[in-house]
Amino acid sequence: MINLQTIGFELLTEKTRNEFQKLFDEFSKKIERKLKNAESFKIHLKEYSLGGKTKFSIHALINYSGKSIEADAADWDLNRTVHKVFHKIEEQVE
Repeated sequence: MINLQTIGFELLTEKTRNEFQKLFDEFSKKIERKLKNAESFKIHLKEYSLGGKTKFSIHALINYSGKSIEADAADWDLNRTVHKVFHKIEEQVE
């Protein structure tokens, strides 16, 4: 299992954190199959309130075998933002 480190997730509700964890578990399994020696996975979440609407920004960093993969995305919907980041990571892995 990849060691997950999160920054900024204390801002989220318990329900949203659980939804993220479910998505992370799903995607991390795919990534672990492709990157057999993944060491750590850091995710930094930022939340911006622009005129009453909340925008999410996620920056992800995976370390493996002395190398790293980075991806970031921003969107108004947290689930969509998470999907965008993980798809960018998958593209880089392949």
